[in-house]
Amino acid sequence: MLEIVSNTVNCPDSALFAFLEKEELSRHLNLFFFGQKQFDSPLDARIRVLKWHQRNRCTMEITLKTDGVFHELIGKTYALDRPDIYRTMEALWREGFDHHAPNSIPQPLIYMPSLRLLLQEKIAGTSVREIFLGCDRHRQFEAAERSARWLAHFHSLAPRLTQVSPVENQLTRLQRWTVRLVELGGAVAEKSKQLFEKLQAAHGQLQEAELTAGHNSYSPDHVLLVERRTTVIDWDSYDTGDPARDLARFVVATQRLALGHLSSIRALDSLADAFLRAYVAERGAGVLSRLPFYEAGTCLKLAKYCAFNRQVPGWEKKVEAMLDEGIRVLGN
Repeated sequence: MLEIVSNTVNCPDSALFAFLEKEELSRHLNLFFFGQKQFDSPLDARIRVLKWHQRNRCTMEITLKTDGVFHELIGKTYALDRPDIYRTMEALWREGFDHHAPNSIPQPLIYMPSLRLLLQEKIAGTSVREIFLGCDRHRQFEAAERSARWLAHFHSLAPRLTQVSPVENQLTRLQRWTVRLVELGGAVAEKSKQLFEKLQAAHGQLQEAELTAGHNSYSPDHVLLVERRTTVIDWDSYDTGDPARDLARFVVATQRLALGHLSSIRALDSLADAFLRAYVAERGAGVLSRLPFYEAGTCLKLAKYCAFNRQVPGWEKKVEAMLDEGIRVLGN
């Protein structure tokens, strides 16, 4: 029996939800699981929708029960065919980011092309996001440092499996997002234009960077701690580029977390600083000169997200706060 439970916080009218309800999903889960081991009783599956991602992908928690034993997996289904994500995770797993390593990723299990469904290991850990919002200061700093060491290890050893994402492409996206924000008018429009002008100037002064594998969405949400194992999830945006982008994303995501839950964008700055210090201790300070450009660009990106995802509470103030931070980072 297959049971699907929607997350009521997210919009249930996505085409992906209808896609999930196909009998083919139940059949494939049975074929996959029974292919691993023979059981005496039928396979029951319960799928809980965790998050919609703007109609292009859906993340699910899949609980399988047979012979009284529960097995938990994470499934991701995509609007477009994405076998490359499974291949990326397989390659990382082979390169030593497996469950025996202190720096790891979830084990990729299978990609089902007909369903555009990726199955992977569920990590029973605590997210760094949850730790940052807690009260244990020692654990918070440990989480920041472990996040940095994972990223430094990744930048040093992960294979470059994709073409380089040129920084010019980043500037084009920033311009597109600025145009959308300017349409809102008022202070948001003025600050968006001011920030983009600063980004253009900073882009012209960027020094040549080493190129590494990039997570490209690195944040406290995506780092899970399980005893001595640090595991990073969400490989949809994997690419090759300037490692400063991943540092910037983590720092600005931490600031946004503080703004949304602790009422001040500065509330978690000490943890962001600890993160950067730990990374520099592993890989050197060369990346820091390029960090302001990517931090400011990430501020603009998150301002755009807050502005056009109106489910974000108090989005107007958050948009201006992110724009102000981007302007501040690039200075005069």
